[in-house]
Amino acid sequence: MQADITITNPAGLHARPAAEFVKRAKASPSAVTVTANGKTVNAKSMLGILKLGATRGTTISVDVDGDDASELIADFTALLSVEG
Repeated sequence: MQADITITNPAGLHARPAAEFVKRAKASPSAVTVTANGKTVNAKSMLGILKLGATRGTTISVDVDGDDASELIADFTALLSVEG
């Protein structure tokens, strides 16, 4: 399952949000990849996520291959859509 998510979190996908994103991906047995700014990385890699350079306003493509795909995508969308 694939979904495009526009980051509205002021911090983008850096530091704490990136750590939480990776933590949630690692908790799942599903294969998760993220594409942004022309780069595709394993969502279970903190370094990979940080290399995306995804800031507020960036649209990322999340691809989840597993039984919990819809739940993970909803979780990632909620995490990256936090305003504040």
